[in-house]
Amino acid sequence: MSIKHILVPLLGIETDRCALDAALAVAKPHQAHIQALHVLADPLQSTPMLVGVGFAIAEAADVTRKHSEALAKTARATFDKWVADRGITLSDQPINPGAEAAGVTTQFVAEQEQELIRDPLIIYSRLTDLIVFARPEQGDDFALMSIQLEDVLFAAGRSVLLVPKTMSEAALEAIETGTALIAWNGSIEAVRAVQSALDLLSGRARVRVATVPEGQQGNAALELVRYLAWQGIESALADVPKEGGTSQRLLQTAAEQQAGLLVMGAYSHGRLRQMVLGGVTRDMIHHAGLPVLLAH
Repeated sequence: MSIKHILVPLLGIETDRCALDAALAVAKPHQAHIQALHVLADPLQSTPMLVGVGFAIAEAADVTRKHSEALAKTARATFDKWVADRGITLSDQPINPGAEAAGVTTQFVAEQEQELIRDPLIIYSRLTDLIVFARPEQGDDFALMSIQLEDVLFAAGRSVLLVPKTMSEAALEAIETGTALIAWNGSIEAVRAVQSALDLLSGRARVRVATVPEGQQGNAALELVRYLAWQGIESALADVPKEGGTSQRLLQTAAEQQAGLLVMGAYSHGRLRQMVLGGVTRDMIHHAGLPVLLAH
């Protein structure tokens, strides 16, 4: 996958800046465009249908609207400061596409959510190469981020890069140049994750494949190593601890390999959108201390 367009959903929370910086770290070597998107919540859709006695629906909707406007103002301020700090060119269309010195461009888009009609986040997410989120602390901000991340994974069909809430410049650079660890079990989700990551894996000094055997299923990790070789990507198997749960073993392997990026499929417990994400995927969303590229 060629990375030329990166979407960053801005939520109006403190981790927005880290998401933008991570997107920039990926965009620079690919001379990609970064589209920052903030979706203003529909007050009627966000307001509970059942309200307490003496508290009118109109009043509840007004509170929701004011909160939504405050988040939008914060998101825009974060974006403007990031553009000024990083010196990025503003543009809403390609500038000299294909030129060696095309550079990174960016734009800010605000869209209004419309009740039961359209979800701007899903619409924009389906026409991009990569979506970037940054994980806040547990709480309301984390709940907001995780809901949107899961919406995108299930409904957009695009890969998501989830990064920790803060990252040093070295960690940001390692997303593109550091060791990449692929969590491989031969599933469709894992295949999609690898396919979406090929442009990120190419040219790295170290790519490692980690596989956690489950039951009697073969993992065919060596087949992935051979496949990557056909793509011009040199890789090798990583030693995985034999004790602990799957998530724990993968994260321990990532730490031992000093990985700057973990690539894995995002699994669910069923085909329906209402089914929750699998335990390993949810553990990574909650606890991974390194950037994780997820694909469903």
